Amino acid sequence: MTPQDVKKISIRLLPDGFSYLNQFHSVLPGADYNRRLQEAILETLETAADGDADECVCSIENTRFCLTPLDVEPSLARLMYETSLPSAENEETTVEMRDEAHGVRFTFGIDSELYHFILRNWPCATFVHPLFELYGQWAVREEVKADCMVADAGERHVNVVVFRNGGLFLANRFEVTGADNALYHLMNCWTQCGLDVLDDTLYLQGGTKELGHDIGQYIKHCEIQSCES
Repeated sequence: MTPQDVKKISIRLLPDGFSYLNQFHSVLPGADYNRRLQEAILETLETAADGDADECVCSIENTRFCLTPLDVEPSLARLMYETSLPSAENEETTVEMRDEAHGVRFTFGIDSELYHFILRNWPCATFVHPLFELYGQWAVREEVKADCMVADAGERHVNVVVFRNGGLFLANRFEVTGADNALYHLMNCWTQCGLDVLDDTLYLQGGTKELGHDIGQYIKHCEIQSCES
């Protein structure tokens, strides 16, 4: 099988549905949510004739994650994850993503029923988290050798990564309800991390023109990136 023959799909699991081919499919929370979500995913992919994909990347869009150094034992990292977050509503399966070069471990949780559903249908599925993917995209760039913030803003979320002294200083994800709410979280993180509004840089991906305009009034060096949120 050549690389051109490999059929890949990407699914984003959100708290109230899923996204596939840049289209959001809403599944109302409530009784039998997992069953209804699974049925909706299968129906959507069967309609698109993508149910027999060779590879599947499943992005977990949630706020349940924990960052730890790689030199922390995995069992301790798992304990830190469990004790630093409120108890999950349902049983969870945890997944690790690693940046070996910079010694960073990212642990995040997935509803166990949904986790096993994905693996039953796509045994070679890879589970990722958008916050750590954003970090990974920027950790290797020259820009982060200077103090800066990178933010990926969508309609309902903001992923924020702060680099200081050439290394990771903060990574967090916020659910938002509009540009004003996103602006609040960005400026709060900026202040809490001790970044300078005159000297340091914000690299903003996605977001609305309103958000880019508003935050540009507070941060002198604000660069709008032409990347998909």
